[in-house]
Amino acid sequence: METRTLGKNGPEVGVIGLGTEHLERSPETMDAVLRAAVEAGATYIDLLYVETDYWEAFGPLFCKYSDDLVLAAHWGAGQRYDLDYCRSTFDNMLSYVGRAEVAMMTMIDDGDRKGRPWRDASLERLRRYQEQGRVGLIGGSAHDAAIAREAVSSGLIDVLMFPLNMLGQDDEQTLGLIQTCADHGAGLVAMKPYHGGTLFWANGQPTGITPAHCLHYLFSLPVSTTVPGPKTLQEWQATLRAAVATPAERDYRPVLGSLHDRLAGQCVYCHHCEPCPEEIEIGWIIWHVDQVPGGDLKQIREWYGGFPVKASACTQCTICLERCPFGVEIMAKLKQAVELFE
Repeated sequence: METRTLGKNGPEVGVIGLGTEHLERSPETMDAVLRAAVEAGATYIDLLYVETDYWEAFGPLFCKYSDDLVLAAHWGAGQRYDLDYCRSTFDNMLSYVGRAEVAMMTMIDDGDRKGRPWRDASLERLRRYQEQGRVGLIGGSAHDAAIAREAVSSGLIDVLMFPLNMLGQDDEQTLGLIQTCADHGAGLVAMKPYHGGTLFWANGQPTGITPAHCLHYLFSLPVSTTVPGPKTLQEWQATLRAAVATPAERDYRPVLGSLHDRLAGQCVYCHHCEPCPEEIEIGWIIWHVDQVPGGDLKQIREWYGGFPVKASACTQCTICLERCPFGVEIMAKLKQAVELFE
């Protein structure tokens, strides 16, 4: 597998990395996935903190392969960002893996973590871990290009984790962020390379887009690595096959030229439909609707309950329809949200 340097001072990593958040909670699956990663040279592993029993069950497996991998451990997770929680969960991960080459501050653009106080306090604590030799580089994950760009420009982080995929190919903010990372020597880790699987399926039908198309598009950019998040060993093996794809299989240019046609009618949660005059968060509401098949309806209803403005506030002004680049039937989706959640 091709390797690249993680920023200007980091280790060499395989261009395909592994996100572990969604992997099946099975020791057999975890062991097989990590073994396949080592054998293929997919050395960068993103470790989010999840429930304690997850680490009790799988921590020894990460420790088993840690000498062959570059581990990125997250500082903070979910909706928790208080420093004592960050420290305790981070220490728990390190108790299993020993050292993390990257300490990744989670979602520096989320909620109260947007402000400098949390980030500066976290940086201070993580530098102590650096001095102790327990972490190497300091990174941050984000979804907001402007905040991410400021964090990189400040020189305070060595690595940025940011969602990148073919859907953002012509987004000026995203392209500017990529250039900023290159200019400052920050390692760029591309998360959500398949856009949560949306690039593979549209309106319940396959799009013809493959992992090889998605990943080789990213390899054409100055990214250090990318972290697909497979659920199963089979999904992980399909991702690893992209590393040995033929030139014809990896040629993503025809896909880029027909992307809008392939995804016509499918919401990709790009939020171009917003702002809504009624302040409905249209993209996220549709995302909740799309999670219902195969999801926990009770849980999704609880999430939906957190929206300050519900789908029923829609006046059918159709402004969102005029803005949508994929021709999504937004009114129908909002009506479905009302039926499902209200």
